[in-house]
Amino acid sequence: MLYALLKLIYKAALRVFFRRFEVRNRHLMPSRGPLLVVSNHPNTFMDPILTASLLRQPVYFIAKSTVFGSRFQNWMLRQMHLIPIHRREDKPDQPISNDEAFAASFRALQQQKTLIIFPEGNSFNQRRLRQLKTGTARIALGAATAPETALDVRILPVGLNYSAPTRFRSDVFVNIGEPIAVADYVTAYKQDGQEAVRALTEVIRRQLEGLIIHTPSDEEDELARQVVAVYGERLASTVPPAPPHEQDFMLTKAIVHSITYFSQTAPARVAALKQELAAYMLQLRRLRLHDALLGKGNKALLWQSILGLFYLLVGLPAYLYGLLHNYIPYIIPAKVARAASTEEEWHAPIMLTTGIFTFPIFYLLVVWCWWAWQEPSQAWLLLYGLSLPLSGFFALHYWHTLRHTQKRWLLLGLFFRRQEVVAQLRRQRQQIIAQLEQARQEYQTQQNTNS
Repeated sequence: MLYALLKLIYKAALRVFFRRFEVRNRHLMPSRGPLLVVSNHPNTFMDPILTASLLRQPVYFIAKSTVFGSRFQNWMLRQMHLIPIHRREDKPDQPISNDEAFAASFRALQQQKTLIIFPEGNSFNQRRLRQLKTGTARIALGAATAPETALDVRILPVGLNYSAPTRFRSDVFVNIGEPIAVADYVTAYKQDGQEAVRALTEVIRRQLEGLIIHTPSDEEDELARQVVAVYGERLASTVPPAPPHEQDFMLTKAIVHSITYFSQTAPARVAALKQELAAYMLQLRRLRLHDALLGKGNKALLWQSILGLFYLLVGLPAYLYGLLHNYIPYIIPAKVARAASTEEEWHAPIMLTTGIFTFPIFYLLVVWCWWAWQEPSQAWLLLYGLSLPLSGFFALHYWHTLRHTQKRWLLLGLFFRRQEVVAQLRRQRQQIIAQLEQARQEYQTQQNTNS
């Protein structure tokens, strides 16, 4: 009962927390077990909440034993379908004993249930897949070869791709992979258990790497982000039409693959491009500009700036109304997240959970205050209540428009005061784009030759 209620609440909260929530290949998600769902783990508790919200059936979670504590806490977490597992890094001075967790996992699978496992173990806010633990393969193969019940266990790989994991109203792209039939590895497991576990773990790794943006290092990740910022819009015309997030994903994957290719075949060329991009981006930050603005003509920039200013003037009263009614419930989750943890990976789930309480409580409080003060009709009271969340979304949109309009006027002002600076930046940008276009053509030729 508690799990079902929490799932309903969190499903609604996720649609508010994320600006865009796209799922690819949703039809590949089985509606019943025995099923093991495996995923990358960049965003702590947000990852299981997000993944479980997509599955129709109840889901059970493998969690590190350190989240369990008091008797009440243990009862609460078990009501939320958490199964503890003791990892070596949690208590290095004690011997590992996962018998209970494995037994609980086997029981869940025997009862046709669904388990979510994050085989990386720890959560890190990085766009890469770290080394996988073998526990997923061991649980799957153990359940599939149990003497009392030979289960038809499947493993569903899920790739979680966040645009900004710790930010409210960011985007998320969930990439569903083809289910893996564990039965295909049963014969090999009976012959050589360890080798079969390693083979299945490797298959899981390859599947997950294909479903996420996987950059080998922070340096290459930064280079990929810079290339997307400068060249992504032009490159978009070279990929098949797709939903926005899916297209962004395909673009970034192609850029990462090409960076890897040129890092191996022309490292000096990549190093030179890194320096040029770093210098260009540094100059933009110093001038508080955005690359996308430099790609626009001066007339288009001026027209957009005028329209933005008009929107800001007309929408100011609604913005102030939304700010007045939403600032307190909006700012409390952020402050709670920062106070509760210094690790960025925890901020999003803490903000989500805190916001589930702050917004409804604050809205009910102000509606009750207005009712007690003015005693309006039920119709006016309902309209006032509906205006609270709507005005909050408008205030966020207004704030983003304000920032973009400010940058446009900043660039226009810079153009009239220091035309040579803007001209130099645009020349730098065109030179970088020309290099990237040449590299794209060379990479495409090489790929066509290999195929």
